[in-house]
Amino acid sequence: MTVQKARIAVSVLFFVNGAGFASWVPHIPMIRERFELSESELGLTLLIIAIGAIIAMPLAGGIIEKLGSKRVISFASIGFCLLLSVLLLMPDYFSLGALLFLFGMVNGSMDVAMNAHGVLVEQKYQQPIMSSFHGLFSSGGLVGAGLASAFLAMGFTPAQHMLIMLSTLFVLVLIALKFLLPSENRSKNTPNKREPLLAFPSQTLVWYLALLGFFILMVEGAMADWTAIHIMDLPNATASLAAMGFAGFSFTMAIGRLLGDKIVRVVGRSRVLRFGSVIAALGLLLVVLIPEVGGAVIGFGLVGVGLANVVPIIFSSAGYANPDAPGRGIAAVTTMGYFGFLIGPPLIGFIAEGISLNGAWLMLSVFLSVVVIMAPRLIRRLPHRT
Repeated sequence: MTVQKARIAVSVLFFVNGAGFASWVPHIPMIRERFELSESELGLTLLIIAIGAIIAMPLAGGIIEKLGSKRVISFASIGFCLLLSVLLLMPDYFSLGALLFLFGMVNGSMDVAMNAHGVLVEQKYQQPIMSSFHGLFSSGGLVGAGLASAFLAMGFTPAQHMLIMLSTLFVLVLIALKFLLPSENRSKNTPNKREPLLAFPSQTLVWYLALLGFFILMVEGAMADWTAIHIMDLPNATASLAAMGFAGFSFTMAIGRLLGDKIVRVVGRSRVLRFGSVIAALGLLLVVLIPEVGGAVIGFGLVGVGLANVVPIIFSSAGYANPDAPGRGIAAVTTMGYFGFLIGPPLIGFIAEGISLNGAWLMLSVFLSVVVIMAPRLIRRLPHRT
């Protein structure tokens, strides 16, 4: 019963993370107008969040090893809600930048700690459950975005919406924290060995998984920024149709993750990784081969289906690959994956300008082919897995 409550608690925290971030995103145009930012200045401003996250993620792995994932989740999730709730109230650009940096750090720490605790709960369950956690994150994103639209339509100001939304999420966090499993203080197992706070896993297996996470999340980042542009360049496309590409990707990914645990139990981790990557690569090929709106929407939807459970498996595998300090393994993979998510869109832009956008989609399908080849072999080498 304790493990079941912990599973629900971790699910709530993933939901809160997705809903909170999605609540902030619709207000980014208001930030641009308020501080009179150009497109490039806005991009650099948002990059502050990513810099904070990339700095914090490897640190979070070391802190989890010393204090346990429960304590890190507690501090990070509370900080996540508090910082987001006041983000729109910053009086000047310097304050905004400082708060965005801190938000990036707590969001990155929360990401690592949630996944680390999810692996701990999965080990107690002795069956795959990580996909459902990531499915709740995706669902939280959909709910957060929908409620933001509803609040603004009812006449609430952006600041009022954020305060109400994050206050509600804060209550959910406080309830969920009570039901997490006890902190797994790994440093007690090796009392004579003093590990540095910032240290990276030495296992080659972890770094191979991190490379795959880089490739996979590079594709996911490209979906967020380039699907609409691809569709708008097609015949008979409109602005409303352009949004269908990312909507199709997001919808199929959310459904795939909610059903993912059962799929992984029946099919197995190795086959889900292999076939999921194949489906995603085929989706990108379909986008290239059928230069029509319908073909693009179906293709991007297939990418969502394929990648839905690949990311949760890679993240949880990083914890199993580094059993003495799972937080460090997960931190390495999430950091590399996040870096791939960030570098993917500009890389696509360079390739699209030099060759074509279709050439960029083909390059991503080649990266997914690497996952198809490497992933099953890596999964078979895990020392502990459900």
